[in-house]
Amino acid sequence: MVVHLDDSGIDVVQFPKGKVLFRQGSKGDAAYIVNSGAIGIYREAQGKKIPLATVRRGELFGEMAVIDNSPRMATAFAVEDSTLMKIPIDVMLKKMKTADPFIRALIHMLMTNLRGVHDTHTPKSRSFTDAVNSLGRQCDVVSRFLLSDSAEEVREDLGDKLKKLDDAVKNMRRIAMAHRSEDRRDDSLPSDGLPVG
Repeated sequence: MVVHLDDSGIDVVQFPKGKVLFRQGSKGDAAYIVNSGAIGIYREAQGKKIPLATVRRGELFGEMAVIDNSPRMATAFAVEDSTLMKIPIDVMLKKMKTADPFIRALIHMLMTNLRGVHDTHTPKSRSFTDAVNSLGRQCDVVSRFLLSDSAEEVREDLGDKLKKLDDAVKNMRRIAMAHRSEDRRDDSLPSDGLPVG
């Protein structure tokens, strides 16, 4: 259902749970503000779906691809039945054209920096589960270092500490799995069985 607010060109639209709003790599035609519900944002990289955010009431998303005419950097879908304000590209561009040139330049610079951060730091920790998984990946990096030509005493000392850290990560992973329902980060990825498109 679409409700026209006024002659501003901004509409209020409803998306059922599981509906994909846009996909990574697609052209940006609108930005959105969440009125109710929740929108999951995830990125696909190296064959994995990496959760970036769960956007909730009052939050804006999808604006970068609209402002700088670049492909969508992530996929967005409705985690819950959601009502959004849809701000079309022409409305966004009109607002940008009337903005102070310094503000326009600042916005473009910040967007470029943010895109760089996403590229550099994907995946990133935004929940306890993600943080534990990230720590586990770092343990793997240290394990590979142990296979290098470092001194025997360094490998022995580091190997002992790594074993303790690995045990701690396994224990934290068990805790994270036991409390998964309290960790809202997972809702930014679509679960099996949800409709797509």
